[in-house]
Amino acid sequence: MNLPIIYVASAGCGKSTTLLNHLEEALEETTPETIIFTTFTNAGAKEAAERARVRFPNYDEAQFRYFRTLHSLAYRNIPNRKMMGFGDYIELGKQLGLHINASRALSSTDGAINRDFSKGDLLLHLDSLMRSRRWTINQAVQNQEATFFSYDEINDFTTAYRSFRRQSSRYDFTDQLELFLENIDNWNPPLTHLFVDECQDLSTLQWEIIRKLSGKVGATVIAGDDKQSIYGFSGGDPDTLIQLEGTRRILETSYRLPSNILGFSETVASRIMNKQDYTVSPNGEGGEVENIKNLYEIEDELAEGTWFLLVRNRKFLQTFEYQLDQLGILYESDSGNGLITPSLLECVKAWIELMKGFHVSAAVVKRIYSMYLRGDTVAHGFKKRLLSIDDDESLSRDSLVDEHGLQNTREWHNAFTLPKGVIEALKRIEERGELDAGVRIRIATIHGVKGKEADNVVILPDMAFLTHRAFGSDPDSEHRVFYVGVTRAKQRLFLHAPLTDKHYQL
Repeated sequence: MNLPIIYVASAGCGKSTTLLNHLEEALEETTPETIIFTTFTNAGAKEAAERARVRFPNYDEAQFRYFRTLHSLAYRNIPNRKMMGFGDYIELGKQLGLHINASRALSSTDGAINRDFSKGDLLLHLDSLMRSRRWTINQAVQNQEATFFSYDEINDFTTAYRSFRRQSSRYDFTDQLELFLENIDNWNPPLTHLFVDECQDLSTLQWEIIRKLSGKVGATVIAGDDKQSIYGFSGGDPDTLIQLEGTRRILETSYRLPSNILGFSETVASRIMNKQDYTVSPNGEGGEVENIKNLYEIEDELAEGTWFLLVRNRKFLQTFEYQLDQLGILYESDSGNGLITPSLLECVKAWIELMKGFHVSAAVVKRIYSMYLRGDTVAHGFKKRLLSIDDDESLSRDSLVDEHGLQNTREWHNAFTLPKGVIEALKRIEERGELDAGVRIRIATIHGVKGKEADNVVILPDMAFLTHRAFGSDPDSEHRVFYVGVTRAKQRLFLHAPLTDKHYQL
């Protein structure tokens, strides 16, 4: 591996921007088809290509063929073969006498065990983790956190699973990387540069691919922050970044965090034993860090700015949902179970427009008719007849009354059939004039907002039982997760009181 330039910095210090600046410099001397730009998500790679195309409009999309995740790069450069599908996993389970439904045994949003997990799915997850971390079976036995499989159980499963894929000529996602690594010496397109963003989330297997790719180019530039490595449950390997040889360049200013929030986040980071040490300066003085018992204490503050209400595990999303429902505050939640959904909000706003005499798309009117209107609001038979109208047509209140059986043209809360609590919450939002304000508040897991930021952040420190148990044996992983959480805040950080005795100490 050629010695790379390695940009390391805390959250909000501009690692990705710095990497993109290097990319633009590279495009002054070469063309995009000689550059590999890889990052943790397809969205990140696409963003890099789009920024480069704005700066260099003469290049077309096809020339950015190597701007993609490592999985995508591997899949396009190995022999064509079908991927393991749902039916294949069902058949594998039958052959092994195991129930396998191929759902994620561990949630990708918080690393917790899926409620619908089975023994077969847990073995499937452990097989992928073992191969991603390049563990031996003995290492897998010793390092498994959510399971207690024996050497023979793991060995029997991995052997049978490997045989099944070969006999059925199928890949799984880890196969893509393994086969690409195996054949990468024979892959020789004309390459000049390698850029790797968010490298703290690479698995051990992916790092081996990066080393091989780096040997094929003249320049390698890497950006990452080991303090933000929070995907260990799926193979993330921050140790390789920490130990990587190369020219390290520290980005010393956080453009996101003011002094008080940066200071607090650094106290969390100081608990991480295995990390790169460097100092960071804030973007300015100020910022607030406060303790609260609940959201009711900050009801007035919630009326302005953007907000992340963050939890460690999905099971706690409902804690914030309940409080905001009681306050009648509009939000979106990663659970999808919010009292007021985006669909309902759109329909209420559309009804108000209709009653004012404006036209509304037929697609939205169909939703209003089918989901929300009281039984006596529309004449019998007209709800089904409306379905035949093209979604792109526009309808008015008068046309609905004259042609589509509308009998009730009262205010939405007297026309819609909704639970009393929903009506009261929506009326409070309407009275505050916030129906058109858009959703400013998101309830999410910490993993769900990695790479994002908000004006204000509330952190609930509670952990699920298995997460708390894993914290005892691997504290660095949880220190990193909560470091990511607190560094999302640009102006104010609120530390919510724990609800249980199994929580992180903020």
